[in-house]
Amino acid sequence: MQKVLRVFFYSGLFLLVISLGVYLEALSGLKELNKQAREEIGGLYLDTEYGTLSYTREGSVNSSAVILVHGFSTPKFVWDQITPSLVANGYQVITFDHLGRGFSDRPAGPYNAELYQSELAGLIAKLELKTPLTLIGYSMGGANVVDYAASHPEQIQQLILIAPAGYMDDPDSSALATKPIIGEWLATVFGNQYAGTAIQNEIEEGLAPKDMYEKFKKQAAFKGYTASLLSTRRHYPMHDLAHRYKIVGKAGIPVLAIWGTADEVVPYSGAAEMAADVPQLKLEAIADGNHNIAYAQAQLVSNKILGALQGRKGD
Repeated sequence: MQKVLRVFFYSGLFLLVISLGVYLEALSGLKELNKQAREEIGGLYLDTEYGTLSYTREGSVNSSAVILVHGFSTPKFVWDQITPSLVANGYQVITFDHLGRGFSDRPAGPYNAELYQSELAGLIAKLELKTPLTLIGYSMGGANVVDYAASHPEQIQQLILIAPAGYMDDPDSSALATKPIIGEWLATVFGNQYAGTAIQNEIEEGLAPKDMYEKFKKQAAFKGYTASLLSTRRHYPMHDLAHRYKIVGKAGIPVLAIWGTADEVVPYSGAAEMAADVPQLKLEAIADGNHNIAYAQAQLVSNKILGALQGRKGD
């Protein structure tokens, strides 16, 4: 019996050492996102309460401003096919990388509602944007802009939501990937590979721009990306924000939701619940559209966005 226990003990110790080695090797391959790195990357940056944001600002600063807010894992380059048409139609368009993503700082967190609201507040204040504004949010970004609007309704002219989070089952409540220690190990060792493979598959299927994977790899090479995703899964209630949508509904803020009927990430069924909480909701369904409509069907989504923006010009 003692011999068997020794075998189990040393086998477990061996696996622990191997696992630790794999984890440390994955960490050692990541770079620091510092001032020197940003000088090489280029672009625009501004300081906020929780850290430095990487952002873009296109179009005339005297034009109506539109802020595009990306989702959970894909940084601001997810808007690259939509931004040009908005600028061409006379809008000032601002995008930014969430903290932890792209070339923004990767603070320790927690990545909760307070942090995501602070990003938008800092961006609006530091760029001295004239309010009320149009906020456009994709996936988790939809939940972000609704949450912000619930706290700052006076700043919002309208919300445009693309496959918005907030009404969906929570698969993470008991998920192994969110547990202490093992969550960090899985995120560090497999996080980039998992997200990158999904993008590669969409490129091969002709559903994503050919340069999307290279853009993803460039930002994922820096420390803190997968840690920010893990912290968001643990601390941001993107699966249940009905109470925030209800506040927006009572405030009467115009809301448009653009949603693919075949979305398996943020199920289209959530639209019915949203409509009950936001009576002024206008829904634009994309038949058989998946969660990737912001780039897989970018022109169609752009046209629907422009329709909403131009419909508000006279207000």
